[in-house]
Amino acid sequence: MLGLGLLVGLLYGTVQARKDGLPGDWAWDLGLLTMFCAIVGSRAEYVRTHVERFVDAPASMFALRDGGLVFYGGFVASLLGFMAYAKWRKVPVLALFDMMAPSVGFGHAIGRIGCLAAGCCFGRPTTSAWSITFPEGSLAPAGVPLVPTQVNEVLFNVATGLFLSWVPRRFVGQRFVLLLWLYPPFRATNELFRGDSARGYVFDGLMTNGQLTSLVLIAVGALVWWRAGRAS
Repeated sequence: MLGLGLLVGLLYGTVQARKDGLPGDWAWDLGLLTMFCAIVGSRAEYVRTHVERFVDAPASMFALRDGGLVFYGGFVASLLGFMAYAKWRKVPVLALFDMMAPSVGFGHAIGRIGCLAAGCCFGRPTTSAWSITFPEGSLAPAGVPLVPTQVNEVLFNVATGLFLSWVPRRFVGQRFVLLLWLYPPFRATNELFRGDSARGYVFDGLMTNGQLTSLVLIAVGALVWWRAGRAS
């Protein structure tokens, strides 16, 4: 599903590039770059937060088919890749961030369908009607109604992609700012309903790695809005 999500993001990126008046081949370049950065970054972040699992078998960190990817790791790595590409092309990096922002929503939604199918990133037990029950063999506890955190992610990311595709752009960087002000707050909230413990915690369990990263990205969005908004 990760590969399919990246492919969908790449294809939509070419559509958005034309809307923004950018060369369509840039989207293909960035799509391929994103595929590499997303896989390397998401795996690297998983290894960093689960380093104890690889001490005795370091080669297993390259066994991607066994699972173990963290979205935020791939997202941050992709941003760094975009910055390098923008410097090479001598174009404003925010224009590239804007071009690919809707694709992040659509591609991420498909990736989360993979989480749903595998049962990872599952929610806490619940008595609510808004719940999901997994079968035997899933990574999630079988036969227990759980908060459908993966479904929440899919729906929210699709809505984010649609919104970012529709909203009129008032300044370069706006879509990127909106992405950072939409997904990270949702992610930090959705983490409160997660039931899996293998996410990594900071500050003596005060918050998860994902929640800390969300706060940092919200702050980055505020900084970009302040600078890009003033420049416009």
